Amino acid sequence: MTDNESVANNVEKPKAETNENGTGLPSDIPSDSKLNITFPMKQKWSLWFLNNKKDADWTDRLSEVHKFSKIEEFIALYDNIRPPSTCIGCDYNLFKEGIQPMWEVKENKEGGRLLVFIERNRSDVLDILWSELLFALVGNQFGDDTPSICGAVCNIRSKGFKISLWTTNCNDDEANKRIGLVMKKIFNDAHYDNFKPQNLNGIRYEEHENVKVKSGSKVQERFVIEM
Repeated sequence: MTDNESVANNVEKPKAETNENGTGLPSDIPSDSKLNITFPMKQKWSLWFLNNKKDADWTDRLSEVHKFSKIEEFIALYDNIRPPSTCIGCDYNLFKEGIQPMWEVKENKEGGRLLVFIERNRSDVLDILWSELLFALVGNQFGDDTPSICGAVCNIRSKGFKISLWTTNCNDDEANKRIGLVMKKIFNDAHYDNFKPQNLNGIRYEEHENVKVKSGSKVQERFVIEM
């Protein structure tokens, strides 16, 4: 099984309800129009997957799963990949097309990340928040600050989970804080299957350079947005 196949669960998509014209479209739209309805995104994206084969080099573990530029393509992909809570030891990465999910590339090397920690006993929260963030990104919910965003990362570990949003310039506090406030609203407005988590300890902004050279478990944050 390839890395790309490993993220798919082959979920059968639900069938749309049909009406008198035999389609899932409103009855006043001709059925042959279905083929012409598309929803292009303002930004093209790529989904990357890091498998949990720890004996392999990091770059060999990372693969680009799929590129997409239309909402339909994203939903088809989203419906057929495993939720992050089922992929312990792996990473999901959603980045703008042409940007690799690595510190070293030019789009990322001067940047940082808005980071949220999720406790290991709240895998349900992990799946919900990651889903909300993905739909916010492809739906352009960050508006004029979208050019400052490189991508999003979901680190799935047995000891806990991290979701982060990478930005291109760690010194642009104004843009990074605006992005963080949108991220906060998305997470606070999310619909939780269980009770809303009370232990999200805010959204931390960390510079990539500090993350790379850290000597302990904590990294000095540039700022924190309280949840």
